[in-house]
Amino acid sequence: MTRLTIILLLVVALGYYLSFLWKVLRGLKPGAELNNKTTPMVSVVIAARNEETTIRQCIDSLTMQSYDLTKFEIIVVDDHSQDQTLALANETASEVGRPQITVLTCQGTSGQFGKPAAIALGVERAQGEVILCTDADCIVPKHWITSTMKCFEQSVAFVAGPVQENSTGSFLSKIQTLEFLGLMTTGAGLIGSGSPIICNGANIAFRKSAFIEVNGYGEHKSSCDDETLMQRIVRRNVGKVVFNFDPVALVTTSTPGTLFGFWKQRTRWAAKRGHYEDKFILARLIALYGFFLIVFLAPIAALLDSIIFVPLFIVLAAKLLAEMTVLTSGARMFQQQVSIRHFLIAELLHVPYIVVAALVGQFSALRWKNRTLGQ
Repeated sequence: MTRLTIILLLVVALGYYLSFLWKVLRGLKPGAELNNKTTPMVSVVIAARNEETTIRQCIDSLTMQSYDLTKFEIIVVDDHSQDQTLALANETASEVGRPQITVLTCQGTSGQFGKPAAIALGVERAQGEVILCTDADCIVPKHWITSTMKCFEQSVAFVAGPVQENSTGSFLSKIQTLEFLGLMTTGAGLIGSGSPIICNGANIAFRKSAFIEVNGYGEHKSSCDDETLMQRIVRRNVGKVVFNFDPVALVTTSTPGTLFGFWKQRTRWAAKRGHYEDKFILARLIALYGFFLIVFLAPIAALLDSIIFVPLFIVLAAKLLAEMTVLTSGARMFQQQVSIRHFLIAELLHVPYIVVAALVGQFSALRWKNRTLGQ
């Protein structure tokens, strides 16, 4: 490959990546959708598997909501837990008067396994017009339901909300928190710009009628995720998808405790295996991966031709400045802090991490909570 070809690839790839980040930045528009004043019946559905250490705290945070306690219910769906999750959920439910708490289990149900199947079971039993979902290892803030419901104007079918990974204070945890902020900011910006691609299932909401109309997660339930549902709603024009930028709706969770845990989680997120009904989304993600792959391989070419170091340096500098601009915008919006030192360290790892994690995710078994999920 000639020097000119490599430089041209770097320039084209950078142009595409910068246009992507510009779309993200342009979509960060707080408060645009907080106009609904109705208070319909709401069902909070939580899929839980092996969460005995966190399930009680999660339910407790839900019982402290500012939303009318007579107008929402909590449905916990146990997904074949191998610990005391089911027993603790039942015990907590028996201690609470309001809101109503229902505990279901996928055990004994044919073909019901995996988070999407558990959510679908909860939606089937839900009495609410709107379904809110969070994860069993999360804590929701007091005004979570109230804030989310403000987003549900008549035309809205799906709402994604902010999630924060709480740092334990360790160096690794701080890097993980920063990377997670980048993912959340990207998802929020893409939704805000009208190009929904990613969201986090720890903070989503949708109309039950929309879920039924698109047939939920469709086929391959065990290997689909919350993004699948969002994209099915978009593709079928069931209603608008919006992001709740209100900081009082920020759901919190913990970072993976170890580097191995972080790696397994991120490679699992990458293991989509092409389950995108809209192939244009897949094409865009492949193009983004192409940028990182070119930047990853360019230093090898630069070792053979030192002139390539100059355009490579320009590309890396442009990448750093653009990402810092987007990340600080997201941090301000969600009232978080960005450490320049941690950001620069993360930048050194960013390209190889993306290239390797995405590749491994496509060729490794899709595992979740000690179980290999079907494809």
